[in-house]
Amino acid sequence: MVILEKPYISNLTLEYLRNNNVPVLNNDFARECAKSYPLNLITSSEMKEEYKTKDKIYTSSENALDWMYDNLSEYQIVDKINILKDKAKFRELLSLMYPDFYYKEVTEEALEKIDFKTLKLPFVLKPCVGFLSLGVYTIYNKKELEEANLDIKHNNENYKDKFPSSVIDNSKFIIEQYINGTEYAIDAYYNDKGKPVILNIFTHRFSSPTDVSDRVYYTSKEIIETFKDKFELFLTKANEFFKLKNIPMHVEVRVDGDVICPIEFNPMRFAGLSSTDVAYYAYGIRTIEYFLKNKEPDFKEILKGKEDKLYSLILLDKPDKNIPCSKFNYDKLYDYFENILELRKIDNPSLDVFGFVFTETSKENERELDYILSSDLYEFCD
Repeated sequence: MVILEKPYISNLTLEYLRNNNVPVLNNDFARECAKSYPLNLITSSEMKEEYKTKDKIYTSSENALDWMYDNLSEYQIVDKINILKDKAKFRELLSLMYPDFYYKEVTEEALEKIDFKTLKLPFVLKPCVGFLSLGVYTIYNKKELEEANLDIKHNNENYKDKFPSSVIDNSKFIIEQYINGTEYAIDAYYNDKGKPVILNIFTHRFSSPTDVSDRVYYTSKEIIETFKDKFELFLTKANEFFKLKNIPMHVEVRVDGDVICPIEFNPMRFAGLSSTDVAYYAYGIRTIEYFLKNKEPDFKEILKGKEDKLYSLILLDKPDKNIPCSKFNYDKLYDYFENILELRKIDNPSLDVFGFVFTETSKENERELDYILSSDLYEFCD
């Protein structure tokens, strides 16, 4: 069963749901999608009844969590979601696994008055309940904390207008130590036995140590072969504390030598805004299908012929609103990339993005990723 919710779902996912007659919750967003892709819409009562036996739901957006809170509160899954979504509770549960990890929960009011001298630098400041990189700050000095406080006040109303409190809530924050190493994202699910099944691994590419943007992620044969077994072991150990079953997960970690440290576990979904589709363009894996049908990728076979290739997801986020970009020249992107697999144009006022680009890049042309990562995108504005 699937819950579709705003702000976005890809045609690739809608095609799969339509072609396989997957039960989809009948809500406003799903009905709008069904105008173009006829869907097997079911009522809330029917979904609640089916959940009793199927015990498996996939959500396209964290906006769907409100329905689960309202309709499945008697089930253990809601308690698990609450722990995973609250970054302070999440850290507390894993404290035995990471006994030396520094973190501190504070309210917005306390954050303004906090004694900077008591904090360990550098640290990351973010909402206890958050989504993507919204409201995330890397702090190296007192001035940066003061600027973060001002930015939080400025953005509060904007977040409230765009997202429910179940998705992002700026009333409480977590201060946690900066995690060194290379950042990776993992789309995986825990099956009915609690075993982790990894569907994709991609690295988060940054332009600088203070960069927290979501501009570029990429996956490759080398990444999968290097980290699949290590991350499976990590996810297995983490589940000794979480006790999760039949749940999809988008996990973010940093790897520093032999140390794998979690950033967050995002339940009930894979990579947001349908960016999980990079697994399809790279490896032919529809992540939603693998979860719903309990399938496991045969990476030994899938990765054949993928040597020296990088498969990227590029987020075309809008430039500073003070310098408007009235029209984005999508065609110009083809001059900058070796092989665009799909270009998704997004016209949604609630999303500060022009779209997504899925690319295949030869390692010898890897510099094209560095270029787009550091670009302010104004060269694409007409």
